[in-house]
Amino acid sequence: MGNLFWKIYRSITHKRIYYGIISIVLMGILSWIASSIKFDEDISKLIPANKENEKLQKVLKNVNFSDKIIVNISLEDNGEFEDLVDYAIAFTDSISNNYNKYITSIKGKIEEEDALETIDFVYNNLPFFLSESDYETIASKIDKDSIETITKANYETLVSPSGFIAKSFIVKDPLGVSFMGLKQLNELGLADDFKLKDGFLVHKDEKHILLFISPKFDTGNTAENQPFSDTIYRLQKDLNSDYKNKVRSTYFGGPLIAVANAEQIKTDIQFTVSIALSILLLLFIFFYKKLSIPLILFVPTIFGALLAIAILSLIRTEISAISLGIGAVLLGVTIDYSLHILTHIRSHGTTKSLYTSISKPIIMSSLTTALAFLCLLFIESQALQDLGIFAAISVIGSSVFALIFIPQTYKPKASGNNIKSTFIDTIANYNFNKNKTLIAVLCILLVLSLFTFNKVVFNKDLSQLNYTSPELDNAELQLDNLINISSKSLYIVAFGNTMEAVLQTNDDIHRRLSKFKSEDAVLDFNSIGALVSSSKRQNKQIQDWEDFWGNNKKIKLKEYLIESGNAFGFKSTSFNTFYELLDKKFSSLKIVDYSKITSIPIDDFISVNDDFITVTSVVKINKDQFSLVKDAFNSDENIIVFDRQNVNEELLGGLKNEFNNLIGYSFTLIVLLLLTFYKNIKLTLITILPILATWLLTLGLMGLFGLEFNIFSIIISTFIFGLGVDYSIFMTNGLLRQSQYDIKTLATFKASVILSVITTLLGVGVLIFAKHPALSSLALVSVIGIISAMLISFTIQPFLYKFFITNSTKEMTNEEN
Repeated sequence: MGNLFWKIYRSITHKRIYYGIISIVLMGILSWIASSIKFDEDISKLIPANKENEKLQKVLKNVNFSDKIIVNISLEDNGEFEDLVDYAIAFTDSISNNYNKYITSIKGKIEEEDALETIDFVYNNLPFFLSESDYETIASKIDKDSIETITKANYETLVSPSGFIAKSFIVKDPLGVSFMGLKQLNELGLADDFKLKDGFLVHKDEKHILLFISPKFDTGNTAENQPFSDTIYRLQKDLNSDYKNKVRSTYFGGPLIAVANAEQIKTDIQFTVSIALSILLLLFIFFYKKLSIPLILFVPTIFGALLAIAILSLIRTEISAISLGIGAVLLGVTIDYSLHILTHIRSHGTTKSLYTSISKPIIMSSLTTALAFLCLLFIESQALQDLGIFAAISVIGSSVFALIFIPQTYKPKASGNNIKSTFIDTIANYNFNKNKTLIAVLCILLVLSLFTFNKVVFNKDLSQLNYTSPELDNAELQLDNLINISSKSLYIVAFGNTMEAVLQTNDDIHRRLSKFKSEDAVLDFNSIGALVSSSKRQNKQIQDWEDFWGNNKKIKLKEYLIESGNAFGFKSTSFNTFYELLDKKFSSLKIVDYSKITSIPIDDFISVNDDFITVTSVVKINKDQFSLVKDAFNSDENIIVFDRQNVNEELLGGLKNEFNNLIGYSFTLIVLLLLTFYKNIKLTLITILPILATWLLTLGLMGLFGLEFNIFSIIISTFIFGLGVDYSIFMTNGLLRQSQYDIKTLATFKASVILSVITTLLGVGVLIFAKHPALSSLALVSVIGIISAMLISFTIQPFLYKFFITNSTKEMTNEEN
């Protein structure tokens, strides 16, 4: 293998300009192809799709979770209720007039025309808004004595100063039946502790107004939500200043949390990476004594990444942006190949000897790493399959390119015995395997790890990996005191292919939830079921209306109203509109009829995607009520019950199991590949055993310190696994070459490993200073894993080589003598 790359090197050396032009053109073509790729930002593509969760994922994709931004406008000590309303008006006017491109609606403010429109809609369709208890109430109102009392009350209202406002309502509905129907709107989210006053949703203590903003873009689309987040916080600052010590506002909601996460990740990465890169560049320039080292170091990695994206664009119409994001982190392994080559060029006298010593271990490392990543193809997740292809092609492409490119461009001022020793050379020359204290500590930790590795748990709660700012934490605390937002929300989704079938299922859900609430089995629920029902139920409601009134009741009611009205000067025709309503022939409503009423948020509950329809109910429960509600609906074929945390745990738990299988596939392939290259079981064992020891020690230390795996750190662990394989392969080849040729080359191999460790610790380990919990969790796992891999390679591996190879060779020599 070394001879092949040596021949390629000599061929290029004689025609550098020609090959240089080819390389530039090739990079240009790859960049052009890569630039045409389309990215899919759907994070659900990360989760394996299989028959077990296919139905759940389809429902999740279709359901509108309606992640709103909740604005809590609060009265302070020096303020009055009028100030509270003025602040709310200023806020809603500014949002509505200036930021329509960012929102679909702002609710909590009811315009007068919207309120009248809603009342008219309910009035004209009364049978669909009345419950059994409402009919009982109406029945108690229509006897002669009750009618006289009601007519007297209506008269007193009409002669009062506000009578001109109530007149239109009284003549249309003297019994106030339509207001009974309006109570059903409470099931759309109006809490018992709130009321409508001056057109706003006001807390009963009249110190809080709540507004609900529906962003136009999905919660995960932080690029589009970022400008809106910035603008509403500026608006908040201005209004809080204008109403200082009188009124102030706080914001809370999924879109703002997502933006805060994105901002914190960006800030953390910019801060930590800038520090890491600065130190690394100085370190590389100091160690290799050349200013162009950063350029030489990163060109193979860039080539590998471009090659991978270009090939992916030819086999995929779009690729997962999530996979490339993870892949970019894992590509740190490709830089190591450049480091190994640079270190060996620095230490060896000739290019030919370089290729003889380094070609085989680099190709072995890249192939084992690539095969490990290709095992992701066994997981039924497009994002992870994209990651596997991307990483595999990148690793092989960058390793081959590095072997060809770097020897042509890096010429050290001094090499071999003429190079000046650095602290890295000093560490590399140190015999870790002869440090008895270090070996004893590692052995104790390995034995201890046998008892602690199984204590490592997989944390499936994504909420713990979210970053929330102090402002958001404070807003959440205030809202929890008002509307109990910290209580568990359970989603009950009816789904199917026809609207009628889904609405019939939802009718049953609504009926059972109403019973649960009456029995205090749930805290509360929001459902469209009281307003929007199936044609089957609507026809029954029409029949109930007609059966209730009958001809006799209508006649008697009309007589009582005319008779009692005469005493107060009402004309016999005053309530004709109401009589017409009682005689009206109702017909069932369609979804489009409801959507005309802006105050009824149909889209928050009903979602239609092609021929797949979902209707969602949200139930507020205590933790001890979860099983009761879930068990009540789980047996229904067209109903799915879940809470968002539980879904994450279920789906991510499946992903964890897939990764357990992946480790097994990867390890099997690595063993087979090492046997193919070494053709020696002992050399394969010398390489494999340190990998197993590294994995055991990493898990053992995590269990000892109570560290947990999460969705991000478990993926990063594949990176650690890959680096552990690389270190073992390089150390085995270094030990083999040193014993075969009786030359001290092991220190060079160790120096390249040390540089790799420093690069990784600075690149990933520096994230330990990040404020974002997901990033800091990556750092801890990486630091433990990388240091474990290096120490075991430097201590246990030489011991294994001596035990399996050196001693066996001596025994054979003694036997021959």
